[in-house]
Amino acid sequence: MKKILLFVSALIMIFAFETGPASAQAVKIAVVNLDKFQQTSKTFQKTATVMKKKFEDLQKKLDEERNALAKLEEDFKKQSMMLSLDAQEDKKRELEKKRRYYKYLHDESTQEMKDTEVEAIRKIMNELETVVEKLAEKEGYTLILERRTMGLVYYNKSVDITDRVIEAYDKMYQ
Repeated sequence: MKKILLFVSALIMIFAFETGPASAQAVKIAVVNLDKFQQTSKTFQKTATVMKKKFEDLQKKLDEERNALAKLEEDFKKQSMMLSLDAQEDKKRELEKKRRYYKYLHDESTQEMKDTEVEAIRKIMNELETVVEKLAEKEGYTLILERRTMGLVYYNKSVDITDRVIEAYDKMYQ
């Protein structure tokens, strides 16, 4: 027990009196708010608008197919009593084919939207990382954290560099 206590005391003294390069340099920390970046960056807003337009186009195509399917189902219900058994079977097959096509189209559109979103986010985050690295090197930051970082409970607003990051990002990518 005495050996452990002596060892811990020695470690504390070594670290307390260290005068190496790590202790000579002042630590400069900053925080970036990605929510604010998304809301105020003009370049980000342009990208979001393009994506929204693409999503709306895909949704419009899906809605048209769903309406055509609904109309076909409604027509089948109205005409089913008047049709022969063969004609009913043909209509049922046509309806099933249309349902499968709609499901396929829905799945494809959903996957395309997800892929587009993931690719856009990856591209923006890579660009943002480049901007933040350049800003950190230029202004001498040791550490830059995202506001929602786990464990970050409080920070003084004076270390928030979000506005400078937005300005640099918009200037670089416009």
